[in-house]
Amino acid sequence: MRLKKRILLSIILCLLVPLVVIASVVWLILRFQVQLISVKYNVNTNMIEVIQNSPSIFEGLAKDNYRELLETVTANPSRPEDTAWIRQKNEELSDKDSFLCLRVDGEIVYVGDQAFFDTIAGELPEYSGAESVDEQSMFVEGQSHALIRQIDYLTPEAKEASLFIITDINHLLPQLKHTIVEGAVALLVALTITTVIVVTLLYRSIVRPLTTLSVAANQIRDGNLDYEIRESKQDEIGQLQRDFEAMRLHLKEMTREQLRFQQDSRELLANISHDLKTPLTAIKGYTEGLLDGVADTEEKQGRYLRTIHSKATDMERMVEELVFFTKLEQQVMTYNFREIRLQDFLNDCIEESRLDMERDGCTISCSEPGRADLTVVFDPEHIKRVLGNIIGNSVKYMDKKEGQIDIRVQEEDDRVWIAVSDNGRGIPESDQQHIFDRFYRGDSSRSTKKGGSGLGLSIVKSIVEAHGGTVGVESKEGEGTTVRFSLPKMKSTAGEPESETDGGKKWRKKKNKKS
Repeated sequence: MRLKKRILLSIILCLLVPLVVIASVVWLILRFQVQLISVKYNVNTNMIEVIQNSPSIFEGLAKDNYRELLETVTANPSRPEDTAWIRQKNEELSDKDSFLCLRVDGEIVYVGDQAFFDTIAGELPEYSGAESVDEQSMFVEGQSHALIRQIDYLTPEAKEASLFIITDINHLLPQLKHTIVEGAVALLVALTITTVIVVTLLYRSIVRPLTTLSVAANQIRDGNLDYEIRESKQDEIGQLQRDFEAMRLHLKEMTREQLRFQQDSRELLANISHDLKTPLTAIKGYTEGLLDGVADTEEKQGRYLRTIHSKATDMERMVEELVFFTKLEQQVMTYNFREIRLQDFLNDCIEESRLDMERDGCTISCSEPGRADLTVVFDPEHIKRVLGNIIGNSVKYMDKKEGQIDIRVQEEDDRVWIAVSDNGRGIPESDQQHIFDRFYRGDSSRSTKKGGSGLGLSIVKSIVEAHGGTVGVESKEGEGTTVRFSLPKMKSTAGEPESETDGGKKWRKKKNKKS
């Protein structure tokens, strides 16, 4: 459930639950009070009358007793003067908080409850005539509250007599007041229950997840990137937890990458230092030989100078490779993409590499050059570096007397695959997934002897991906290795390129620098 809906629901609960609880409790209280009043006072009433405190409640009090007494007095006017009878009837009325009072010729001759009667004695109505019959009660309010029913008649001696049924309603009014008090208590209880429920729901749905996030943030601040947040809700806080977890994983990966980079940088410095030390030592030794006159013939001097030049070239190549990789890492490398006829480009690359490879005992060919008019979009200088690095690795790790390197071109709908295969010693399966990682050099003991910084194939991957392609390797130990990379293909009409830069003549003139 969304957080907005949850807050809205909490507000509705705060309003609705108290109303429902109050209505239920008040209904039960009133129902109980109605039943209590009906049983005690023999009154037919309902909850509306109880709520309104209607006088109709009081009208029913002792009504049946009034009618019975009226019939008795009408039939036998002398009966109320029977002390035993009037005491009996007074006893029957006591259960309804009522008593009898008899007045003859203005004189009170009988009172069933003298103490209560004294509080309303001055409020008794006058004699209204024997013919007057009124079933309505009269409410009097003096020191006490009472309902009075009056029966006027003439005694056998023609005296004016009034028989009163007086009901003490002080007991009934407090019950109604208690109902109001109990309703207020029900309101307080309902508000308390609602508050507890809402606070609990909000704590579980909002405060607890935020507390979890706070703890996780503190863990990350302290460097613990393994502290995982488990979330299960599909709301805004759940999304926040998922985003926080994604951030944690990203930070963890960045930290791991940084540590790996630092380790690789240390290895790179160690490798570069070692690889630079070897040619520097050779240059120093041959230079001292020239200075000390060890090379006393022109042939020796020429050999020494050629060796110094070769070692300086190797050092230049390593420094250039390091600078080039730094530009790739900093993403400041520029690319000059053009439409190039691929077959001409590959033929020129092969021709430039052929002499150096023959010197190393290897041959290079292009068994599947592709269509003559196949045009591909790429930066020729950078792709030449890609081919140079791949071919250079093949020559470096060649273990056959007659090394063979073959280039093949395969077309697809929107791209071209270029595969460089050799018959060298191959790459162990455990190393194949790492050879494109920066600074990685499989079998470090042998690769140290061969030289190199471990950046060649990493540079290949970076350049190919910058062209929108992919690179991969297939290898079997003892049989050889194939490195394949793809470039985007541009369809064009057959014929000569529009300019010499498009056809590749211009870059043919440039000196090929091995990577």
